[in-house]
Amino acid sequence: MKKQILIATGLAVLSTSAFASKARLEALGQDDDRGSFYVEDSRNIFRNAAKVNTHKNYITTEWGIASANDSAATPQAEGGFFREMGSFNYGVYMGSDIDAQNSNRTNYQAHDNALDLFFGGDMGVEWGARIHYANGSTENAGTHKLEHSNFGLGLGMMMGDIEGYANIILSDESKGGASAGDKFEANGLNLGASYNLNGTKFYVDYDKSGYDDTVGSNKEEQTDTVLTVGVGRIHEVSSTARLNMDVAFVSEKDENKDPSATPSTTETKETKLPVTLGFEADATSWLVLRGSISQNVIINKREVKTATTSKNTKADTTVVNAGATLNFGKLKVDGSIGTDTSATNTGTEGGTLRLDNLMTRVGVTYWF
Repeated sequence: MKKQILIATGLAVLSTSAFASKARLEALGQDDDRGSFYVEDSRNIFRNAAKVNTHKNYITTEWGIASANDSAATPQAEGGFFREMGSFNYGVYMGSDIDAQNSNRTNYQAHDNALDLFFGGDMGVEWGARIHYANGSTENAGTHKLEHSNFGLGLGMMMGDIEGYANIILSDESKGGASAGDKFEANGLNLGASYNLNGTKFYVDYDKSGYDDTVGSNKEEQTDTVLTVGVGRIHEVSSTARLNMDVAFVSEKDENKDPSATPSTTETKETKLPVTLGFEADATSWLVLRGSISQNVIINKREVKTATTSKNTKADTTVVNAGATLNFGKLKVDGSIGTDTSATNTGTEGGTLRLDNLMTRVGVTYWF
């Protein structure tokens, strides 16, 4: 009985220092965009808006720059504030680049200065909603006007061991590119559900995104579809450490139709079975260390159809990550531990550990 109490106490301390940022999820081999399917973290509010009822009463900042796309090498500057209000919970988040697709808006007004508003509650069923809004324009004398507007919606629910969510781009349009008549319209739909069976979480996620890029009389269409079916589990090693393990079947299809290109249609299909093993442990009362390794196993196929068809095994799928959290009471500082990886030092692949490149992605969170 004493041992169980000690383990529970230790896990409580560990978890409060862990529910933090993209840096933590990246180090554990999880998705740092929408959050993990099974590892609890405040970032999961972007996958399931009902998580606003779980992660509350904190302010968080992700250090970075105003970049076109978030990555470990060029982290996005973002952050938010979350608070409980009676039987409800709310949050305000600024700077998120969820579904921005800025890398495809080559000549258009970028999706930036985004605002996410969260609101949730518990009425026997925990529920939550997220509204995503972004708007911008550029108008220079003697040139045409560039405009962008985005409106998205996230919905989620949790009832016992069952979770479900939906994230939808309701409208995303950029007007005026290289010419005044150019137009870029993005779309996105993310649906998912999970079930927790005695500590093991089974999950399925469907994600479809794409865009139509109209330049003059030419219209390029891009569609990306990903289906993920997996299972993950947290294994409690001791009162101060735990392991996270997951395996998933992932089927991905990318299709591009561009009448101005030769060939006009390109299709890429990937099927893979990634396995991830991660750990998180209290090194001292003020330091938490974590790391992970992931790799595609058994299933690892890639097929590209253009004028001809090529098939191959996807190379170099082994990825190693590491990170740390510095605990100063209610203040937590998360960071990724950098590595030397050829042209960039992102800390997201193998390579040589660089002690002069620590904390390459930093998140600071204060819980109150």
